[in-house]
Amino acid sequence: MRCYLIDDIQSERFIQIDDHNVLKVWTNNPANIEKLLKKFATNLRKIMIEDRCWEDIPPFFYKSLTKCTKLTHLELDFQRSGLMERFLEILPTKKLEHLSLHLWKENNGVQSQLSYLIKNVLAKTPKLKSLNFNHMPISGLSSLGGMGTLKALSLSGDDLPHLNFNIEELRNLEMLEISYSKIDNAANIIALLKKCRKVHTVQFSSTDIFPETVLNEMMSLPNLRRLHLHTDNNTYESWHKFSNLEEILIVQSEPLSSTRNQIKSFLQRSKNLKLYDFEIRNQHNDFGIFIHEVASDIGHECKRHRSIAWNW
Repeated sequence: MRCYLIDDIQSERFIQIDDHNVLKVWTNNPANIEKLLKKFATNLRKIMIEDRCWEDIPPFFYKSLTKCTKLTHLELDFQRSGLMERFLEILPTKKLEHLSLHLWKENNGVQSQLSYLIKNVLAKTPKLKSLNFNHMPISGLSSLGGMGTLKALSLSGDDLPHLNFNIEELRNLEMLEISYSKIDNAANIIALLKKCRKVHTVQFSSTDIFPETVLNEMMSLPNLRRLHLHTDNNTYESWHKFSNLEEILIVQSEPLSSTRNQIKSFLQRSKNLKLYDFEIRNQHNDFGIFIHEVASDIGHECKRHRSIAWNW
């Protein structure tokens, strides 16, 4: 399937919509998408829209989106919450499996309305498998919809909101990503982890001090196999106690004096490890050489990766 996309400088370029019927659009002029939606709406399965200057949703969207009856993936990356609201109002959700909402500029005056619309949309997505909230007003959100179908949850922003999700909606969660600048309430994260006993993949990023209590709760997850920890300021010392991991990526800024011994001990005990990397900032260039030498000395067969792929 092929189509034309007119880019921002008004020149035409030939692009391909792949076999999975994925349409990616980055444009300053939403009118450029009209011809595409009119022609391919009934076949599209995935739509990704990034906005940086739209003032409103063009009228054609209202008609075209309702025709996307096969839509399973939707990613919206908007600047204004008002525009996000109007999009959610017309969103086709019956077959939606993957939803990603990213809001760059929040308008406090419409927070409650946007939160209400999110709740309404989630209540109408019976097949939802993955959900990504980035800078979204979800503090008052008590339901994730899906009723047990949700497999992956990603939450990110500046301040971690209060989370009070129903345990029934998290009982089958397998992948959890939490990325917030400030972590004021570690108990909030611990309560979330206690509900997610089937989780096998955890990605945690924060510029705040990493709570050791959260790491201890992660270690209690019986099925945890993939772990990614990235903090600029940390005091944790327990990550090397994980022994059943298949993948690990540790990024920290100020290493403890025992970091090298911890890594060596960890690699010696981790018989199931397949992918790993350790990035210690402010270290000399020989740190990467050290990791390679340790792996060689103990006969480790796993591969070292500078960037581990996370398939959400």
